[in-house]
Amino acid sequence: MKKFFGVFVLCCLLGVPNAQAQKWRAFKQALVSPKTKITFYSIRRKTEAAVWRAAAGRQWPGRVLPAKNAVSISALRAFAPTSAQITQASKRVPPFPFAENDREMYRGMQLDADGRTLRYILKNGLEVSKSHYENFAAYEGKTYPENALAIYASHLPRVAQLFALDGAQQGACLPVILHLKKQGWRQTVSVPHDIPPSWIIRVSALLNVGGELMWGEINWQKGKFVFRPYSLAGGQK
Repeated sequence: MKKFFGVFVLCCLLGVPNAQAQKWRAFKQALVSPKTKITFYSIRRKTEAAVWRAAAGRQWPGRVLPAKNAVSISALRAFAPTSAQITQASKRVPPFPFAENDREMYRGMQLDADGRTLRYILKNGLEVSKSHYENFAAYEGKTYPENALAIYASHLPRVAQLFALDGAQQGACLPVILHLKKQGWRQTVSVPHDIPPSWIIRVSALLNVGGELMWGEINWQKGKFVFRPYSLAGGQK
C-alpha cells in the first residue's frame, strides 16, 4: 500500500510541472493572439483617456442644455465681443461648459465679427488649403505627401477654447468652437483633407448679450443667426 502511494505521489509530482508548462504555453499563445492584442490595445486607450480626463479637470457638473429663450441676430457684429472682453473671459476657469465627449472632437477658432466665415463653414465645411499647419500623423493612419497641410482638432474642449480665446485680434471678433464628429484616438487629431459639413455636429460661440459674455449654440436659420445660450441642468451656472 505504501509502495503504491509512493508511486502515486511521484507521478503527481512529475505531472504537475508538465501541466504547468502546458498551461504556460497556452497562456503565451493567448498573449500573442490578435484578439488579445486588440483587447490590450483597447484597455490602453481607455486608460489613457481616463488619465487625460483627470488632467483636464471636469469642473462643470451636470448636463449642458440650450436655453429655451433664443436670441435672433440679424447683425452679428453688434454681439461680437472685443479683444479686451475676450481677454477677461479667458481668465475664468473654465469659460466653456462642455467636458470631453466620446462622440466629439473640438476645434477653436476666431472668425470675423460679421459672421461671413461662419456661414461659409456651415455650408462648405473646413478647407485644408486654408490651414497654416502641416500634417503630423493622420487620424486614419494613411500616408500623405511630405509637407501636406492638415486641420487640427482636439478631443479636449479646454484645448480648443485656448485657440478660441487666446491671442484675440484687435477689435471685435467671433470666438467659436466647432463640435466635430470624433476621429482617431490621439488627443490631438490631424486631418489632412477637407472637413465636410456633415462632420460639424454643432457650433458654440461666445457672444456679448446684454453686456454679458455667454457661450451658446449658434445656427444660421432663414437669413439670420439664432443664438441659444447654454444652461447647466443639475450643475452650477
